[in-house]
Amino acid sequence: MAKLICLLLLWQSLPAPAQEASAADSLDSQVKRPRTAMLMDKSLEVGQKFEQFFNGHNPKTATWLGFIPGLGQIYNKKYWKIPIVYAGFAVTGYFALTNRNEYRKFADAYVCKLAEDPGNPETECDNPLAKKYPAESLKEFRDYYRRNMELSFVIMGAWYILQILDATVDAHLYDWEVSDDLTLQLRPLINIYGLSTQQESVPEYGRKSINGLSISLRF
Repeated sequence: MAKLICLLLLWQSLPAPAQEASAADSLDSQVKRPRTAMLMDKSLEVGQKFEQFFNGHNPKTATWLGFIPGLGQIYNKKYWKIPIVYAGFAVTGYFALTNRNEYRKFADAYVCKLAEDPGNPETECDNPLAKKYPAESLKEFRDYYRRNMELSFVIMGAWYILQILDATVDAHLYDWEVSDDLTLQLRPLINIYGLSTQQESVPEYGRKSINGLSISLRF
């Protein structure tokens, strides 16, 4: 009888390690599942951000990308504007550099001309522009090219800001839907007796005619 009791106790004690192992596995799975879920949520969030960046049109994103000329237009898929943007920079840059070079030439000639001493032949300036023009003319040319140079750089800066604003406005209006039924009609308006109710008491022969233009917008 004692042996039977010992065998029963031994049989009951055998499943305990398996139960402990299963409990440990369940605990590990409970610990690992939240981490996996967090990684999946993070990847979905990153994927949504990439999708929103490439497919959506956020004006703030277009503005930041506009700081690199042409990139805002690419973001808005207005590729035909890219040559216009760079053509504006090319033209203003050409005039800015040309006027800068001319300004430096006449500035050097003017300084060389002022250093001349009529009583000392050794101080005669060898600059071709100084020999060709007097000091007053050299000063006028110098100031002229300096103004043009500064104006060219100002226009270049304005063009830079303008292309940023263009990218921002395009991003705002990218999803703007315009119906094909949108029409704008202009018609002449002829009112013989006027539009004011104050003229109702005035005889017809004393009333003034009011003419104008009627504008109607249908959408």
